[in-house]
Amino acid sequence: MNTMARVLMIGLVTIAALGCGIASGGYAVSVGDRTTMMYGWENRFGLEWTVEPDTSQTRVIRGRVSSLGGSAAERMRLLVQASDASGQPVAQHLVWLPGGVPGASGAYFEAARLPIADQYRVTVWDYTTFEAESNLR
Repeated sequence: MNTMARVLMIGLVTIAALGCGIASGGYAVSVGDRTTMMYGWENRFGLEWTVEPDTSQTRVIRGRVSSLGGSAAERMRLLVQASDASGQPVAQHLVWLPGGVPGASGAYFEAARLPIADQYRVTVWDYTTFEAESNLR
């Protein structure tokens, strides 16, 4: 599957998942070796998270994404990965933040039902920004 087809498939899965009322806990995806669709997000947003037991066989990641420079983001998605000791993902979830991240503030997120793994990683997958009309002149 080429990159464009993969992106289209992820978009369709997102639309279908939202139509079915998926909770903020995220949904399983396969994104290959990509960790983001928005390179440079690290300059705009910070992430903090903890990994805690969910059940005896699963873990939950709870955290906060914050705006570093006052930039607001709408419709943000985070990629949460559970990886083995060699760094290969064993599970990947996209977590939807429908309210986005307000400028100069942050937003809570949670990804549940992740398998027990050697390492976990959270990255900003994608988001939309809107410029104020006064900034567009």
